[in-house]
Amino acid sequence: MTALARAVDPTDALVLFADLQPVLVRNSRTNTPAMIEAGAAALSEAAGLLGWPLLFSVVPEDGGSATPLPGLAPSATVERVFTRRCASPFGDDAFAAALEATGRRTIVLAAYSVEAVVQFAALDAIERGYRVVVALDACGARAARTETAALRRIERTGAIVTSVADILMTAAPDFNASPGQDVFAIVHRLMGMRIED
Repeated sequence: MTALARAVDPTDALVLFADLQPVLVRNSRTNTPAMIEAGAAALSEAAGLLGWPLLFSVVPEDGGSATPLPGLAPSATVERVFTRRCASPFGDDAFAAALEATGRRTIVLAAYSVEAVVQFAALDAIERGYRVVVALDACGARAARTETAALRRIERTGAIVTSVADILMTAAPDFNASPGQDVFAIVHRLMGMRIED
């Protein structure tokens, strides 16, 4: 498999979770909240095996703090979470500095909602020279029509829109050795889930 065929270069990737908060994700109509959380949790778990940095960009809830999805809570440590008061994570200088400090140039994006934060984050990242891979099954939107329109715009700028399974299996393609064997187990578990809304 050539590097061009891969969704991500495993030595250059990091994961950005944006607005994956129960109070927001519950509004998704294109992907169930349970599936968004399962996809995001799989990314988080695999990132630990692959050595990928994790960053969280969140918005305050009713003027208070932000609560991440339960499946992400163990990874949402203080030094990884950035609270913003603007539409795009890139409007937060502390987040932008932390992202730059990772030295990684490929952002795997899992967020709610596609119409807003996914689109703004992807466009801003590409404008700054980052490569963007949207993990669609770890994202959601309020309506299929607006999600489709936003995804078309995102893809026209050069971002890749794909699945969590594609991202992880192309990052660690050897299922007979570590970390591929453990990453495959995560993907297998995710793909076998039956989730009802």
